[in-house]
Amino acid sequence: MADLSRFLDPPRLRTIEQGFEERHATWLELFFDLVFVVAVAELGQNLTHDPTLHGFLLYVGLFIPVIWVWAGFTFYANRFDTDDLTYRLLVLFAMFAVAALATNTPDAIDKGGRSFAISFICVRLVLLALYARAIRYVPRARPVAYIYFAAFSLGVLIWLVSLLVPPPGRWWLWAVALVSELGVPFYAWRRVPGAPVDPRHLPERFGLLTIIVLGESVLAVVLGVADTSWEIDSGFAAAGGFLAAAAVWWIYFDYLDESVVSRGSIAGLVFTYAHFPVIIGIGTLGVGVKFEILAAAGNPNYQDTGWVLCAGVAICMIGLAAIHLATPPTLFDADVAARLVTAALALVLLAFSFALPPLALVWSLTALLVAQVVLELARHEEHAGTRVESY
Repeated sequence: MADLSRFLDPPRLRTIEQGFEERHATWLELFFDLVFVVAVAELGQNLTHDPTLHGFLLYVGLFIPVIWVWAGFTFYANRFDTDDLTYRLLVLFAMFAVAALATNTPDAIDKGGRSFAISFICVRLVLLALYARAIRYVPRARPVAYIYFAAFSLGVLIWLVSLLVPPPGRWWLWAVALVSELGVPFYAWRRVPGAPVDPRHLPERFGLLTIIVLGESVLAVVLGVADTSWEIDSGFAAAGGFLAAAAVWWIYFDYLDESVVSRGSIAGLVFTYAHFPVIIGIGTLGVGVKFEILAAAGNPNYQDTGWVLCAGVAICMIGLAAIHLATPPTLFDADVAARLVTAALALVLLAFSFALPPLALVWSLTALLVAQVVLELARHEEHAGTRVESY
């Protein structure tokens, strides 16, 4: 039995309040994150093949369930992960299902809709199995585990029904399932304060996801240059795109107060859901930079796609502003103002993007992001008093 205990360690309520030491992401969690590199890359390729408003809406629409899948496992691990054999095997199976989900995104709204739905259902069934273990072994957390088990079970039922419904009804059922699940934490976090999240582990997990998507943005710069001849215009566009990604990294990891997670359920929920636009915006920014590199090199297919880059910057900044709004001591401060001003100016540039040269557009947006970094550096002492230790 002693030997078996090394492999079978039932879930426990893994929070600092329960006496556990401060945690960091496990190697399995990092491995799990890498699967989402594939998913984000596939979503970017979808938008590359359809750089229209329709393609962008599909890109955002499919990005949401991908992030939500990641969040579901992240929150379970935050509370209950003991990294035993059963957990590892279930998560590895979920990773395979996520890989299938990623490969089915290109045709998810067409002939591959059923395959996409089946992949999503498989991922959800793994999460249901994990919550069933938590219900069995963690009496104190049963109220919250029951809530999530019921919500995800309902979601699976709706996704199963969608297999029998042709488009566009199938898409509406997906939306209903996602909306019903996305609303659950608002109820669960308030109803069960006895099952808090780990306030150090959760920001680290979101930070790791953010760095992965930022990496995809840098990869987009590389691919944009690789797909065209190295010329002065495309080179300057690539340099601007890389600097924009670096500025977003600086803004996020140096000036985001992750302690917001431990300042109440509302602040924690804002931190969680505001990351949706942050992640989607960063991913869109990367694809938009690639478009502008190709446009600067004279590729006619991407001459009027500058709006994608503008939309990415605006969406990301709005998400970051929302997180800052939930961070005391002040509701609306210079950080929030800087993010919102940048988002507003990005939307102004979006309106004129069809008339602006690619280089002018890339460097205008990059200048806005770099200006935020300069502003934050000027306010370094003020930030130093509240900023938590960086990753």
